[in-house]
Amino acid sequence: MRLIDVKAFLNFDEGNLELETQLLVEFDAAQLAEIAYAILSHCWGDPKDEVQYSEMIALTTMDAVARDKIRQRSGHLKIRKSCELALKDRLDWLWVDTCCIDRRSTAELSEAINSMYAWYANSDRCYAFLHDSDTSSLPTERDRRFIEFNGWPRWFSRGWTVQELVAPGNVHFFNHKWQCIGDKQGCAPALCSIAHISVDVLERGLGGTRPSVAQIMSWAANRRTAREEDRAYSMLGLLGVHMPILYGEGKNAFLRLQLEVIRTVDDQSIFAWGWTKEWGCSSSFLADDPNRFQDCSTIEKTDREKFNRILVQSLSKRVLRRFPFAKEGNRVLSVTNDGIHIRLPLRLHQHFTDSALFSATLACHDTQKGSEAITIFMEKRNSGYSRCFRAPVVVDGEGKQPVTFQSVLLPYRGSIHRKVRGPLSPRNREQARISLSEIEPDDVVIIVLGPLGSGKSNIINKLIGMLPEPNANALDPCTKTVSAYTHVRKGKRFVFIDTPALEQDKFQSVPLWLGFIYRRSTVLTGVIYTHNIAVKCTGTEGRNFRVLCKMCREGAIDRLHLVTTMWHDTSSPEALEMERVLKEEYAKFLLDTGSGYKRFDNTPELAWKIVEGLTEEMTDKGRAQAKISTTDIKPNDVVIIVLGPPGSGKSNVG
Repeated sequence: MRLIDVKAFLNFDEGNLELETQLLVEFDAAQLAEIAYAILSHCWGDPKDEVQYSEMIALTTMDAVARDKIRQRSGHLKIRKSCELALKDRLDWLWVDTCCIDRRSTAELSEAINSMYAWYANSDRCYAFLHDSDTSSLPTERDRRFIEFNGWPRWFSRGWTVQELVAPGNVHFFNHKWQCIGDKQGCAPALCSIAHISVDVLERGLGGTRPSVAQIMSWAANRRTAREEDRAYSMLGLLGVHMPILYGEGKNAFLRLQLEVIRTVDDQSIFAWGWTKEWGCSSSFLADDPNRFQDCSTIEKTDREKFNRILVQSLSKRVLRRFPFAKEGNRVLSVTNDGIHIRLPLRLHQHFTDSALFSATLACHDTQKGSEAITIFMEKRNSGYSRCFRAPVVVDGEGKQPVTFQSVLLPYRGSIHRKVRGPLSPRNREQARISLSEIEPDDVVIIVLGPLGSGKSNIINKLIGMLPEPNANALDPCTKTVSAYTHVRKGKRFVFIDTPALEQDKFQSVPLWLGFIYRRSTVLTGVIYTHNIAVKCTGTEGRNFRVLCKMCREGAIDRLHLVTTMWHDTSSPEALEMERVLKEEYAKFLLDTGSGYKRFDNTPELAWKIVEGLTEEMTDKGRAQAKISTTDIKPNDVVIIVLGPPGSGKSNVG
């Protein structure tokens, strides 16, 4: 660990130049055990404004012009002010991450990241610099100036500052003028409301009551780092694990972190992510992002004896006779490249021809809801288990099966390689085509329907980056069977289902395939129905829209978008008249009850705008996550009331 010699730096910075002055001194572990030092916690500015290791080393030997340029940087001021604070606190040494780590060395960077929690924990003083705060005390309410950072100074949105807040015992906060505005011990309640870290942890650190893995993960939810991998690396010390640093691995870093935690810590709360979510599925039992743990801030691990008492109430007599074995039966047995081998107490809820739905009881609980163990749902198919985010629909006689211990293999690598974007250059349809059996539970699935010549296949071509079909604008069907095509965008895999024309003799296979898709995916994300307004009505439109109503039903009407297409000018008088007839006569019920409406201008940009309107999670189900009580409205909130008659689209504003 390298430390700045506080007195040498200040003396040199005041103009007392000595060529032999050594500003950075390296210490081994034995020496560090005897050294008291201060440490800086801050938000990096632009790298060119910070003082890097190579510049700090050369500071005493460079020419005066170059030295003066460095002294004008904001990063140099942070070092100087921190040195002054350390000297005032009678500390001779200071650590600053910008200049004390040689980031050109991957080995040194890896060692620093794996040691950083201990370095902060061992510091005698931590100076937390809130560069964008101008108040005289630590904020206690959200400020609209920091709306980009959830209402708080930027420091509280940074991924690395979680451990920089938790690890040191003595943290002092400073505003942009380097005036002290509070300390961790005295401001623990305020910091708890900002960072969602318990007062107990803030006051006693991790040496007191050890938080659950899920709770620690929740601290990093909705925080940001410059590198995606740092979302995981910044939590190593908090979780008490070590692993190699591999920049370039992306989200795989968070997967590796969870696997290392499972190998090291006996804590099933790591599987509790998303436990309050009401819809969706995942092919992986491990989260792909710390944000998945945002509903876990009050989850605690249930000790084994207490958990056993909970299980006794629901175990079958056969299992109770073997209970001494069962008490030790819910631990992870092994982690392999196929999955996580574990014994869990399972209860069968529903059984279908090709699948079964189970609930698994985890050895953890939510402190806000009492001591009842947390339950997650999982679906079993021939290909294995997948995670479900929904409670089963209870039918008389169902869900009363006894709990039994079962050995299961939980997959965790379901979506890594499927979410590689691939080339942007045009490709043929076969390269993007997949079998319907390859649809995964966490895919975004959208089905595209339409009559003959409506251009539905053309929309899919625009979405997946294909060249138009040779006969795309002819009244000959391009699609004769139900087909699936994929495209990766913004880390999500979209699956677009192309269907035969919506004519009576062509549409018979679609309901069969829809049933198959619904069994593979908990929620069909959206339906796009296309209609060419250059073609006169044929009399089948009424039937087509009745089919759409039955398909979507009342609860999913807002998942349907009607899209009018035309190969040339969609604003011609004939097209506008056809559009009016379509909206006012045939599609009026759908539009009045929540369906969206778009006009497609034959561009990829608008095609994706249509899709993104379907995939936004602000539907009635998604809105539950954004909904608050009227008593939660704050005096400085901007409150807008939206009024309107039925069908006016007022809910769509949200």
